[in-house]
Amino acid sequence: MFIEKFSLPTRVALLSTLGLTAWLTAFSRIWLNGAEAGSIAYIVMLALGVLNGVFFIVNTFAQLRTMLRQNMKWLINNRNAISWITLTGAYSCVCIIQVLWRPDVLDLFLLSLMIVIHSIHTIRFSAPLSVLVLLTPAVLYGWLYGGEVGFYITLSIAIQELVLWGLGLGVLRELLETNKLKISTAKLTIAQARLEESSRSEERRKIRQDLHDKMGHELAAMNINLQILEHKYPAKGDEEKLALEQAQESCQRLFSTLGEVVGELRKQTNEHFYDQLRNVIDKVPGLAIHLECDPNIRIRDDVVADNLLCCIQEGITNILKHSRASSAWVNIFYDDDQLKVTIRDNGTAESSVTAGNGLNGIVGRMRNIGGHASAGRSERGGFKVSLNLPREVLI
Repeated sequence: MFIEKFSLPTRVALLSTLGLTAWLTAFSRIWLNGAEAGSIAYIVMLALGVLNGVFFIVNTFAQLRTMLRQNMKWLINNRNAISWITLTGAYSCVCIIQVLWRPDVLDLFLLSLMIVIHSIHTIRFSAPLSVLVLLTPAVLYGWLYGGEVGFYITLSIAIQELVLWGLGLGVLRELLETNKLKISTAKLTIAQARLEESSRSEERRKIRQDLHDKMGHELAAMNINLQILEHKYPAKGDEEKLALEQAQESCQRLFSTLGEVVGELRKQTNEHFYDQLRNVIDKVPGLAIHLECDPNIRIRDDVVADNLLCCIQEGITNILKHSRASSAWVNIFYDDDQLKVTIRDNGTAESSVTAGNGLNGIVGRMRNIGGHASAGRSERGGFKVSLNLPREVLI
């Protein structure tokens, strides 16, 4: 379809512009031709026409506000008071204008646009109720005029309303799917960063293990053979004795060098927690994350480091999924005998927080490594996750 060539924001703006244009067209007919109904009736009709437009704007902003507060989620609500008040008021305004004015056929069709433009707001309701809400004013409007013209005006309004309602559902569905895709992309990016770091850590661990097990054993065997050789042939010349001593010294130096290499690999695997965290945070799209952490922080236990990173990652993912935030702060610091981690954002947070799979996973991971986790509203607004680890777990 032609409209699919436009971006989603363009389509939303286009529908809004068309709605405003339709309302202005209908209102202009009241302004130009409504005076024939009498001065008092004319003023009343103008006021009702303006009120119809106000109801349209109020309902539009109320639904957008609800969607933003619910973090781009859309919940069907057949009891939404604002929707019922604005729709009932808007439809009533048009019917009263029709009764006061008794317009000709052309103005009757144009005035019906004040009914049609509100049909997009019925996406708040379930499908059966939406259809009922759409058809009721159409039938009432046609019945008030009566006759064959009334029948066809009802049919015309119903068709336009259903088409606009379908367009509204399509735009809403795409908006929700776009937001889901954004969250999924961010989660995938974070997971890839963690996988890359885990692969590097595993590679270092394997190299370290191979060096220790294979080369270490070979050097140990070589050293033993040199000692056997030294005791088996005690009567040897100075030249042979010097060569044997040099071989033993070289073997000892290789032992020392091997120990340093293995130690350095262990240090890189276990202690570079800050670099691993920085690598994960830097790849999170759509969220400005401010990290406050000592770059020299060391966590020697692989299991503790991996679980703590996973908890921080899940906290960031939780922000992307549930909080309409533009910024987040990750603070890591020592307080007395504990390492404390806080993850907070500047988004919206519900007054009561229900733990889902993500928060339950964080609590479980922290418990497994001897720590504690909690979550709730931040004193600065937004959402906050707190992680605590005893210092002895890190050594």
